[in-house]
Amino acid sequence: MRSVWLKGLQVEWFSLYNIRSNIKLKFQINATRGVFNLIGHVHDVDVTGNGSKTITISTYSPSLLNLQLKYIAYENTFFDANIVDRVIIQFMEFTATMPIHIQHVQLPWLFEDGTGQVKDRVTVVLKTFLRYSRLKNAIESVNRLYPGTRIVVADDTPDHLFTSFQSSNVDHYRMPAYKGYFAGRNLGLSQVWTEYFFYMDDDMMITETTKMDFLVSFLDETNFHLVGVGIQDRLSPTTYLALGNKTHRCIVQKPDPGYYSEIRGFPGIYTNDAVLNIFLASTNEAKAVGFDPHPLLARIGHNEFFLSALGRLRVAACSFCAVRHVRGGPVPGNYSKYRKPEKRFKAKRNNYNLYMHNIDCVKTQWVVNKARKQ
Repeated sequence: MRSVWLKGLQVEWFSLYNIRSNIKLKFQINATRGVFNLIGHVHDVDVTGNGSKTITISTYSPSLLNLQLKYIAYENTFFDANIVDRVIIQFMEFTATMPIHIQHVQLPWLFEDGTGQVKDRVTVVLKTFLRYSRLKNAIESVNRLYPGTRIVVADDTPDHLFTSFQSSNVDHYRMPAYKGYFAGRNLGLSQVWTEYFFYMDDDMMITETTKMDFLVSFLDETNFHLVGVGIQDRLSPTTYLALGNKTHRCIVQKPDPGYYSEIRGFPGIYTNDAVLNIFLASTNEAKAVGFDPHPLLARIGHNEFFLSALGRLRVAACSFCAVRHVRGGPVPGNYSKYRKPEKRFKAKRNNYNLYMHNIDCVKTQWVVNKARKQ
């Protein structure tokens, strides 16, 4: 519902024949969600439609035409919180489209930086289930390297096996039993109020090579929303290729190296589409995507977050930052039974995944692999 001056609007090519023949030059501009107003009028130039959705400018002089084009303003008259008005420009036999972004004024997200240290800017989010010995190691690793950092634990362990880790810097949230991975992530993320959060599984440990301070500064200094780290020497970035049209899509996972390019000014950090389930991310940007708690994704659904984030989150992967993965050891309560999706969900899971992301055919790579096996 405001006006904007259309700076830089001009014609850069004219027909020599029309000029020599003294043919009047006609320039027309049409809008759908606004009107055009002249903020200055040039002599020897005819203008019709001032204050309307279509304005026409006529003159014999190319220089006067371009001079008049310097004094056109667009005023939005049809409210929408976030949309584009595709303005159509016509000159002689040529047509061009000029997008004008109509958007409500966005208020900035403000956070208290405190001392500026990791503990004041980052919340660690952990999802746990039964593996309390490993959860203890994960919490201790955060407290050792980044003391005072708040840790949010989401836990769907059944009541008879539950053990609380609540402390001065640990908020341990109990969930209904067996609700799963993404439901826990959503719960944990909902309790974060710092600018960034660091997500990792309960069987991982922060080490000196995690370099949380560096990851924070990277997001501060760039327009990226999320940066992933590796597990020991494994980074495993992923890129996707979206094939199809407006009604049918396929998502293909591209082969190695799994990234698009190294980010200028940050050697060893690459831009890509998905990372492992250890990453530092902008809290509000990640909340805008969220984690789907549907039962089909309850026990394994990491890639679905990044499919939902395509085109929404700018994702990077850091090759020299890593955590430690703690393997082995007994886990009570028949953990392995709940580690994988139930058999009755396996066939449905792929169809649900396709439905959620408007994909009407299975992954091409999966089809190729199946053909090779046959």
